[in-house]
Amino acid sequence: MNTHNARTIRGLIIFAVSLGLLGTFGFANFAHISIAEAAYATILILLTHYDHYGFADSKSRLLVIILILSSLGLIAYLLKWLAEYMMGLSDNVRRLRVKSKVEKLKDHYIVCGLGRVGSQVAGEMHHEGVPFVGVDRDEAKVAEANERGELALALDSTLETALTEVGISRAAGLVACLGEDSLNLFVVLAARAMNPDLYIVARANRPENEIKLKRAGADRVALPYQIGGYHMASMALRPNVVDYMDIMTGKNGLTELEVEEMVVSEVSKLAGRRLGTALAEGEVGATVIAINGADGTSRVRPTGKEIIYKGDRLIILGSKRDLTAASELIR
Repeated sequence: MNTHNARTIRGLIIFAVSLGLLGTFGFANFAHISIAEAAYATILILLTHYDHYGFADSKSRLLVIILILSSLGLIAYLLKWLAEYMMGLSDNVRRLRVKSKVEKLKDHYIVCGLGRVGSQVAGEMHHEGVPFVGVDRDEAKVAEANERGELALALDSTLETALTEVGISRAAGLVACLGEDSLNLFVVLAARAMNPDLYIVARANRPENEIKLKRAGADRVALPYQIGGYHMASMALRPNVVDYMDIMTGKNGLTELEVEEMVVSEVSKLAGRRLGTALAEGEVGATVIAINGADGTSRVRPTGKEIIYKGDRLIILGSKRDLTAASELIR
């Protein structure tokens, strides 16, 4: 039981005892009865809210009314406190359940900030089936994320203790999308120091802060306003192209096509072979739209004659089923 609940219980007990003493000494003085009899009458009134004794004098009757109203108020407050306490227990149980799931995560992503940008990032990861945990100081935003079936905790992501709690040492990546660039800078600095191998994407509101975030350890920096402006300009100048890209990426719900990056592992069946031959033999319907070679070269729209080497990164377009088949072959 926390300190606030202990103070509340103590206050309720003191108030109840005060009512008992007020009634006891008041009735003894006004009605000229013994202390024992006054105490008995007071307890009955507080419990039953009825004057069983039948006090005749005006002062005693006024005291009866005060005791009844005070007792009703005490009971109402007690019920309200019990309801809040039970809700708090439920929230604690839910939080412990989420924490237990987070402790089991490995190679997951951490989304710092669940505002307009962060909730969109979390939604995309949830749609992709990528393991992640959201972090935000606003308990209302965290509750909304949990209701959507996402894992989220109410923590301050600028603190190292919070990053430790969400398993940063086991994480594969982190997305810092807090509302202020300075806060994202703190998150990036702490995350890079705690996990040097972490892949970090940071949000920047001001273009001049992009270089600062990269120096702090961010692998990529996104400027939402710049991206939004570019997309709006494209809608105005090239609306048909934008519609086509939305169809290809499935943003309008008309297709199941997705784009994914896959790394050719050391044990991949694709390593050392021609791209087209391997995909054909594996009956993979996905399309490789680009190859980022391990040597730093990039090849767009490969013909299928390219030799694939270990460490190459393939950008692949296809349905979920085709991407799963490609993953088994490539990874």
